[in-house]
Order: sequence, then structure tokens, then C-alpha cells
Amino acid sequence: DLIVVELGDGIVGSYSVDSILKDLEIKSAVSCFVFCASDYIGVIGGVAVLKNLGIEVGVIAGSVTDSQMGEDFVRNEFGLSAGNARRDGLRLFELINFSKQKELAFA
Repeated sequence: DLIVVELGDGIVGSYSVDSILKDLEIKSAVSCFVFCASDYIGVIGGVAVLKNLGIEVGVIAGSVTDSQMGEDFVRNEFGLSAGNARRDGLRLFELINFSKQKELAFA
């Protein structure tokens, strides 16, 4: 089984996404965190905010990866995988690490 969760418009602000990201039970069930950013600053800020929340980003996607230059930036500056769903969706899917299979059970 595969569950994909899209958390909306931002990891900061009044969207309450941070309350989900801080939930230890939910975090423990995540196999791979894919962060979508629109530009280089979004990658820099997003990776930093998520690191402060104890979340390791597995893959960067979004419009920052619309060009090979963006993918190269992510790989060279952060050592992270990067892929673009529009240019090569299969490759992006293959970058996601499914090896940490986890289950989430609510009591």
C-alpha cells in the first residue's frame, strides 16, 4: 500500500501544517518526505524549517526542478535527490525511498 499526503500551501504560517509535521506518531510512519519548492530560496528555507522540525527531506520536486540546473543545485548544495514530475514522472517516483516501509496504527 502507498499513501501520499499533500499538505497544501505552506509549512509555515496559519495553515496548521506544522502541527501535523510535529506529530510524532505521524512522523514515525513516513517513509519518504518529498518537498516541493518553487525556487532556490524555497529549497533553502524549506529544508531548514523541516530540519528544525526533525524531518529529513528525501527528495526535492516542484518547479525548482523544471530545469536540469535546478536539479543540479539541489544535488550539489544539499546532497539530495531531485526530480520533476512533468519532465520525468517515472524517474521522480523511482527516487522516492520506499525501503523504510512503516505502518501507522491509531489506538
